[in-house]
Amino acid sequence: MTEYTWPTGVGDPTPEDIRRAWPATKAALPIGNAVTGKVIGRQPFGVFVQIEGVPDGLGLAEIGGSPPGTVPPPVGFMVSGSVIDHAERNCQVRLRLDDWGDERAPLPLERDEDLSDRVALSGFLRRLRQVYEASSDQWENRTLDSFLEALEAWVGDAPRWYANHGQELPLEGDWAFMARALSAARFYE
Repeated sequence: MTEYTWPTGVGDPTPEDIRRAWPATKAALPIGNAVTGKVIGRQPFGVFVQIEGVPDGLGLAEIGGSPPGTVPPPVGFMVSGSVIDHAERNCQVRLRLDDWGDERAPLPLERDEDLSDRVALSGFLRRLRQVYEASSDQWENRTLDSFLEALEAWVGDAPRWYANHGQELPLEGDWAFMARALSAARFYE
């Protein structure tokens, strides 16, 4: 991980905003409440989240409450989860995230998206390229060399990834098609 930031960007709530809004934030976000929000700060211990619908509320999702091997998602990443506590001393809403957005989440694949044909895969690759063009500075693997190395590692570890997510590794995939596509991309214009 190369980028650590505190939530001090334009539009991020200030400490004064957070303290002033704390009673309303707690009332709007009771424990157990589902939330979505945008990562506005990233540290080795977790991420700070600006919670949708509560602009002056600050959420904190600690890495200790995440699946093993998780890394904090990049600034700007949209996350979802639930409220697990209210930290009175620093006016933070403690969160448990459903998706940390690391290598476990093959973004920009949408949750439960069906990639059952070549056209759908092409659309996914287009979105992946667009995400890279818009935020390549937030990718861990920005060079072709590091991307291919990570791709190799993930494919080798795919059975464990699927098992960690309570899913079966698809056996009927056309692995030769994907290999040909990756190989052809070296020269295809």
